Amino acid sequence: METWSFWMIWVTLGAGMFIYYLRRFHTIRSLLWGTLTGLAGLLLLHYCGGWFGFSPELNLFNIMQAGILGIPGVILMTVLHFVL
Repeated sequence: METWSFWMIWVTLGAGMFIYYLRRFHTIRSLLWGTLTGLAGLLLLHYCGGWFGFSPELNLFNIMQAGILGIPGVILMTVLHFVL
């Protein structure tokens, strides 16, 4: 049950971002900009995260989270690390 709910949350978030990008005037440009800023934020947090006490690994899940959700995904990852 936990695995199913975990994946349903991520599918819902991904679908929400997909709908958000489809409603933008420049769909492709918005998608690329969101993906690039998310990946840049993840790399910045990975290499400079020692200052904050959190340096996430560069694995497939974290890269997909930053790529799909962008900067809000990186912020969510950081907040959840400190809250949980």
